[in-house]
Amino acid sequence: MKPVPQPAGWRALVVGLVAGIGGGLVSLGGGTLVIPLLMGWLGLNPFQARGTALAVALFSAAMGAAYYGYHGMVDLRVALWVAIPSLLVTPLAARWSERLPGREIRQAFGLVVIIGGLLLVFRDLLPGLSSLPPGWLLPYLLLVGVLEGLVAGVVGVSGGPVLAPLFVLGMDMPQQLAQGCSLLARLPAIVTGAIENGLAGHILWHMVPWLALGAIGGAWFGGWLALWMPEHQLQLLFGALLILLGGHYLLRPGHSASHHPPRASQP
Repeated sequence: MKPVPQPAGWRALVVGLVAGIGGGLVSLGGGTLVIPLLMGWLGLNPFQARGTALAVALFSAAMGAAYYGYHGMVDLRVALWVAIPSLLVTPLAARWSERLPGREIRQAFGLVVIIGGLLLVFRDLLPGLSSLPPGWLLPYLLLVGVLEGLVAGVVGVSGGPVLAPLFVLGMDMPQQLAQGCSLLARLPAIVTGAIENGLAGHILWHMVPWLALGAIGGAWFGGWLALWMPEHQLQLLFGALLILLGGHYLLRPGHSASHHPPRASQP
């Protein structure tokens, strides 16, 4: 594998800051925002970018979840029932995805994300959208966890683009509470993913302290900003970002970091 030049610490700090603000403000970070920066700005290959992004996502998601939880914007029961199936499905989906066409997967993911963003933006015009039938809460949360695991394993990004919309649209959660639950629910999958990529040699550890420092500070600021904003404005911002993100995956699929090489030891 071609060695990666040592980046300036300030660049890694800025990337971590972007991850933290994205995670704290709209529960989007890690693979969603950081992988393109790690590849385009710091010169990492797709596998190094994914592994290192998971390492920084651990800090941004943990700090964001702690900040939301401190302000009462986390439901532990919801996060637990989503995290359990996600933790089981993510590694299975990652191995299964090696046989699937990456371009079509990313385009399908982009279309789903765009639909979710549009539903959030125009939610007020769609009465009855958030009415989950009585007794369906637990099955719904388990299904959400399975979907998060599929997205994390197949597409290679955390569950942020799907978790918060499903909480808002399916459970009528306030946007801030949905984002807090989203951050906490995907922590176990981030931990196991980071361990897997670390053992495979896909994490550039010399970057992690700078990335972590930026992620922690950015997540605190992003969380503060999210709780300061009116819910409707935050929901519109989140929906608009989902539409832009989905358009990126749909129109410019490019190269993905979602698949492992045949063996971790190969260059």
